[in-house]
Amino acid sequence: MKRFVILLSALLIVTSVCFAQENIGARPIALGGAFAGLADDANAIFLNPAGIGYVRGEVASFSSKLSNDNEYTILGGVQQTAYGSFGVGYISSSSQITDLTDSAALADEGDVAVRSLSQTLVLSFARELNDFMVVPESMGRMSVGTNVKFASSRVANAKGLTSDQNSGLTIDLAAVLKPGDKFAFGFGMRNLMAGDTASEGSGFGLFAGVSSKLLNDAVVISLENGGAGCELWLIPELALRVGRDGEYNTAGIGINLQGFGIDYGYLGKETPVHYVGVSLAIDSAEDLRQANLISE
Repeated sequence: MKRFVILLSALLIVTSVCFAQENIGARPIALGGAFAGLADDANAIFLNPAGIGYVRGEVASFSSKLSNDNEYTILGGVQQTAYGSFGVGYISSSSQITDLTDSAALADEGDVAVRSLSQTLVLSFARELNDFMVVPESMGRMSVGTNVKFASSRVANAKGLTSDQNSGLTIDLAAVLKPGDKFAFGFGMRNLMAGDTASEGSGFGLFAGVSSKLLNDAVVISLENGGAGCELWLIPELALRVGRDGEYNTAGIGINLQGFGIDYGYLGKETPVHYVGVSLAIDSAEDLRQANLISE
């Protein structure tokens, strides 16, 4: 645990001047957002918690965005234990309010809300069933995981005064099945118990994805809903990535040097978005390549 704290602190120092955009990392962005079936790095905390069950060792991630009218911060870490893998994530966002209907809570007091604030604490746990159950070899390996997410949102006026909008607790349930060394299937449910407190885009949903590793793991193919991505490791230290996220093309590059990595992701929206990721892992499995810090 002491080494995990040191790892997290070091990553915070290294990345404190960087900026972030979203909570899915530079690598998933470059792969078209298709990550539920791959889920082999610390991004799994937010995208498919069952993936952290395959984590070997300790990983940590930190990301932050400060761009014009928006701020975004993500902090996460995974610790492997004899009882399974535990993860902790924190997401904080702040954006300018452009729709005045969102300011009703403060308008009654003669104030107008100018910013929307939200915070989410994510507690994750996952474990491989093969660790404590007798599973036929033909069935491969399976990890099951869950997220418990505590979320709250507020609005703030120009004077800095805030008013609570809503808060709630949601749960994710997920699994990653690996019939062999070359294929993996990820699936699950997000935001159980979301109810009426869920904000736009955070309601209940199902997800499923598949990934495949080919040519001695030099090529990785990942598919999920409307997203698809391909990762090509030219050499063990260098990867090229391309993908399609719905109607947008994606691309990227990754460099991995003995647990320390730098990643770039591109999302081809009308106004292109660029992401840069920094990764750090200790005693991780060879296929656990990164814990992303992302930036725009």
